[in-house]
Amino acid sequence: MIVNVYGSSYFAWVAAAKLAEKGNKVSIFSSSVDVSVSGFEPALELQLPELLQQQTECGHLQIMTEATAPMPADLHVVAFETAEAGLAERVFPLLHSTEQHLFVLVFTPMMVGAIAELSHNLKQLAAAGNRSWWPQVAVLPLFTREGSALADFEHPRLFLLGADDDGIRDCVTRLMQPFMQQASQSMIVPVATAELIRFGINAMLATRMSFMNEMAALAEKLNVDVELVRRGMAADPRVGPDYLYPGCGFGGPSFASELFDFAKTVHEELDTAGLIDAVLDINESQCEILFRKLWRFFKGDMQGRRVAIWGAAFKPGTPSVRNSVVHPLLKALWGQGCHTVVHDPQAMDAMRRKYPDQPLLTLADSVGQSVQGADAIALVTAWDVFKSPDFAVLARSMKSAVMVDGRNLYDPCVMEEHGFRYFGIGRGESI
Repeated sequence: MIVNVYGSSYFAWVAAAKLAEKGNKVSIFSSSVDVSVSGFEPALELQLPELLQQQTECGHLQIMTEATAPMPADLHVVAFETAEAGLAERVFPLLHSTEQHLFVLVFTPMMVGAIAELSHNLKQLAAAGNRSWWPQVAVLPLFTREGSALADFEHPRLFLLGADDDGIRDCVTRLMQPFMQQASQSMIVPVATAELIRFGINAMLATRMSFMNEMAALAEKLNVDVELVRRGMAADPRVGPDYLYPGCGFGGPSFASELFDFAKTVHEELDTAGLIDAVLDINESQCEILFRKLWRFFKGDMQGRRVAIWGAAFKPGTPSVRNSVVHPLLKALWGQGCHTVVHDPQAMDAMRRKYPDQPLLTLADSVGQSVQGADAIALVTAWDVFKSPDFAVLARSMKSAVMVDGRNLYDPCVMEEHGFRYFGIGRGESI
């Protein structure tokens, strides 16, 4: 099939590469033909640069700018980073077709009801422009994760297509058949249903994480190890282990913003504050928990302290620091006059771009370098490189051996044996 993909987001590049790999003729219309400045760096996804180059060289993929004249296609895929205002006006000039019907598939995360609005606006623009075609719009939520997006696209846990028109439904299922066959579950539902399913999944995952953070706070007050509580809860098959780990808050480039959109929809449609508001409030508070623990440990005497920050990416497996919990931690520490030394195995370039002139920030090349003369360590991202360092050696190079573990990566007893004061999320010493 001939497919046009519009956007510079990571899921635009992933979708273009994977669709081309299946033998389709794919054109991606990005903000720039220079991939490195187009808004997303394919190098952030393992094996994506190689796949893009391979598909370009074999002629299955071509990279264009959005300024390129519209080209006909069997399917037009909208995969912008966000659904900003005026999406229909941005999409409409990109569309070209000689057929009576024109099919538009949306990957961009949008609020409930936004697809119907996009469809309506495109049809109005088509009528006003005396176009011979009539646009049909479907939605395909991508449950892909940065760092493993290629694998998630190839083997989706859930293939969820929202379509109200038989023509676009048949077109998309033909195109996506190789991926549907690899999916654990496949569903084809009305557009509004697909929108609500996507929001419901993300809201449920966030709810589990925030609930466990609340449990961790209670466990700490009762002098109970939340890890044992977590294991007991996970052992019940009705609960299970997924997304049941307390921590210093969740982030990411789109996850939190989608939750805010969901909360807004609940407010507008039900005229009430919903559960997701409490989830977001808990997470906002949780993003400050590492700073609060450090503040209490040092009794507010933070000026001039040196804190090693382990991890800056919003999760392991990606160099992205967008909406990472490291930012509120750093800003709170800088506000108290603390010097921060950050080490992350992949996110150092992103941190340099984010904070090019911050005098209280040093970027360390290694775990060992990060803790030299440090008053404390704050673990933000659970990278493998942080899982089993030589703590006895590290403790000797620190001013004081204090660990504030935002991901409960370590055993409190083991840390104590290495001479550390250890504070986790609902485990270790209470503070």
